Amino acid sequence: MIHASTNFSHMVAYQHREGHRLVKGGIYSWSRHPSYAGFFYWGIGTQLVLQNYVSFFGYAVVLFRFFNRRIFWEEKALVRFFGTEYQEYRARVPTRIPFIR
Repeated sequence: MIHASTNFSHMVAYQHREGHRLVKGGIYSWSRHPSYAGFFYWGIGTQLVLQNYVSFFGYAVVLFRFFNRRIFWEEKALVRFFGTEYQEYRARVPTRIPFIR
């Protein structure tokens, strides 16, 4: 979030703001959505620490569904904003969340 600076928001942007640029360096060269990946692994990790395996699987499903949908809609907007530049970036850098390409 720090690396993205003013280009980061907790709300999905559907309007391309002036000065909004595609951040591809730093942590974003390793993961397209590092805060989503971090939250995903933190969330399921807490359930492993608690040794609650039913909750682990339930939480993993809920988090997967949430981030799968959010990334789908967010990336539609990013392709609209940045075109082939984002498509090339998306082809090169994974999300780091299992089964979400």
